[in-house]
Amino acid sequence: MLINIRRFVRFSLVGVSGVAVNQGLLFLLTNYVLGERLYLAAAVISTEMSVLNNFIWNEVWTFKDKHYSNSVYGRLLKFHGSRLLGILIGLVILYILTDVMGIHYLFSNLASIAASTIVNYFTSDLWVWR
Repeated sequence: MLINIRRFVRFSLVGVSGVAVNQGLLFLLTNYVLGERLYLAAAVISTEMSVLNNFIWNEVWTFKDKHYSNSVYGRLLKFHGSRLLGILIGLVILYILTDVMGIHYLFSNLASIAASTIVNYFTSDLWVWR
């Protein structure tokens, strides 16, 4: 299985925009809306917004040349499904790094995002947009 370099670069750029959405919303929700005690709730909301951001950009840019066997709603459902394990693992990493190890939640969040990038690419390429 070879990686389409152009597609992977696009996927990575979309991922960077998702990180910006995730980090920005996490910061705003934690510091100005929900409070620091609810940073995990803020993380769930910010993660969902970044998942939607990434789906839209991947749909219209990264994987636009692929021929689909299902509808955009089917791909959105698959995209969310493909992210569930990564989201759960990310929340565990976020909690451990923040609450157990005392690392600032924004740095912990970056580590949780990094942990799932490659898996997210392959599930997107091989399952969601196949």
